[in-house]
Amino acid sequence: PLKNAQGEIVSLYGRSLNDKKSQRHHYSIGRSGLYPNYPDPAVKTLVLTERIIDALTIQEYTDFDVLAMYGTNGLTKEHLEALKTCPDLEEVIFFLDGDTAGRLSTEKYAADLHKLFPNLVISEVQTLENEDPNSLIQSHEVGILGHLIQERKRLYPEPPPASGAEAPVPIPVNVLDVSDPELLVYQTDLV
Repeated sequence: PLKNAQGEIVSLYGRSLNDKKSQRHHYSIGRSGLYPNYPDPAVKTLVLTERIIDALTIQEYTDFDVLAMYGTNGLTKEHLEALKTCPDLEEVIFFLDGDTAGRLSTEKYAADLHKLFPNLVISEVQTLENEDPNSLIQSHEVGILGHLIQERKRLYPEPPPASGAEAPVPIPVNVLDVSDPELLVYQTDLV
């Protein structure tokens, strides 16, 4: 169910078990509402996902508040209006698919959100290549989602340079390669 600001069910979403890409996602005609619901006005950190199934997965396996977009082009006016009702919101974290479409969508919408909410911290989860939150939980330990969210990369605003202070300690770049389930490789730039 997709819900309006009053918590009422106003539309439905379904996912086909058919593997045809054009027929996987189904919404009620005249789709409105948000999944799982409008964010609590007191929310401080909110994770945005590419699809409802990914939001459901994050909701199930982490303590983070979550809001589903409707695909890579699916950050709607209704989503933006909902964010405006959250005066305590400090950070939005994009956790989209680890593919070109997911990365481009994050780049576009992060810039859009930064223009609308210049004081909001906007971050992205470095989703593993060709993975999404739902596929990660199926092939990894339960803690993988929380770990990846904790290791998120800040996009906006960029931290100001320290004046007259020591140079900031570089944040290590960590990469987990799970392309071969028999050989998991974790790389870091720390020596």
